[in-house]
Amino acid sequence: MKSPLRYQATRYDCGPTTMLNAIIYLFDREEIPPDLVRHIGICTLDSYNKEGHCGMSGTSGAAIRYFGSWLNELRFAGLLPARSEYLERENVTLSEDGKIISALHRGDAVVLHVFHGEGHYILLTGICEKGICAFDPYYKGNEVDRPGIEPVIHHPHSHNVILPVSVLENTGRDYYSMGELWTREALIIGREPFENMYVI
Repeated sequence: MKSPLRYQATRYDCGPTTMLNAIIYLFDREEIPPDLVRHIGICTLDSYNKEGHCGMSGTSGAAIRYFGSWLNELRFAGLLPARSEYLERENVTLSEDGKIISALHRGDAVVLHVFHGEGHYILLTGICEKGICAFDPYYKGNEVDRPGIEPVIHHPHSHNVILPVSVLENTGRDYYSMGELWTREALIIGREPFENMYVI
């Protein structure tokens, strides 16, 4: 059974929530190891604010990269048939021949860094006629009044907003823009067939 995707509990946990949502989107509830949920919370809310408080600047790119590597290790250990690939800079593009669009066509999920006033993580889950289907874990994030952005309320297992490619590809720092190339990062997460799992 699939669980609905989740909203973040604070201003800061969009990263852990989006990574958990990627797992929820791809796997049935019975397939998800409890230790994976625990590990996401412990290891990915890692950035310190200016006052030295852990977690109050959200999730770093290093934690996103680490989580992707850890997911691959789970596959090698025979615990979860998942694979991941971390992308950054010029590789984070929505061109038709790019890795992100190819991943969405395969049914993968993509954890994507965008701007939401400041840095923010959302989950891309598919492509439709109007744009990219995404789940924004910030509860009021889908109320952004920007041309082309369409809130969605009837797909709690996959998306709550449809975003035009032109909005995402924007090199500024408007809502849902991926921003300048040097700020871009994404983590592609997909299912692997069980026969591709390894036990080490």
